Amino acid sequence: MSVATLTATMETYSEISKTEELDLAQEREIVLRCQKGDADAMGTLVIQYQHWVYNIAYGMLGHHQDAEDVAQDAFLSAWENIGKFQFRSRFSTWLYRIVKNKCLNHIDQYQRRKTDPTEIDDSQPWVPLDTATPEEAALRTEEKEIVHAALARLKNSHREILVLRELRDLPYEEISGILECTLGRVKSRLHEARKALKKELERVEW
Repeated sequence: MSVATLTATMETYSEISKTEELDLAQEREIVLRCQKGDADAMGTLVIQYQHWVYNIAYGMLGHHQDAEDVAQDAFLSAWENIGKFQFRSRFSTWLYRIVKNKCLNHIDQYQRRKTDPTEIDDSQPWVPLDTATPEEAALRTEEKEIVHAALARLKNSHREILVLRELRDLPYEEISGILECTLGRVKSRLHEARKALKKELERVEW
């Protein structure tokens, strides 16, 4: 699958906000097809996970264009390395680790560039804005910008677990599998991250 093909696939389905979740048997069949070089099967996985991947990247990076670039790069990497996937976990867990590493590499490469809250795209699906008066909408937009800016100031491990739990609403068990740590460690790390975020937010006048 070329960059152009992947980009076209993502653009074609950019308006799809939710697809029917694959069960384990369906996912395994599609991944096996990918491992045999079936680009259409990879397109199915892109459609299934594109919003999930984008939302993870956006939560880690806080910047719309960077998140899109990382998402595309992550899918290309997944396609190039799909033969290494050995079904020891869910495909989504394996894909998440690729996305995480791409985000961390991006942060390392551009750590001098500060997240600009004015560049946050409020139309993205994981930060929906309810219909409200102009005054209420402006206040909510400002609050979201403050939260995203605070997230961007946290260390990577804190930002990561907050994205998984608070923004993606994943269960503790799934987070434990993704991060390869115990449930107790997940809960203690989340507690530390929430305290760190609260501290950052307290620095701002609401």
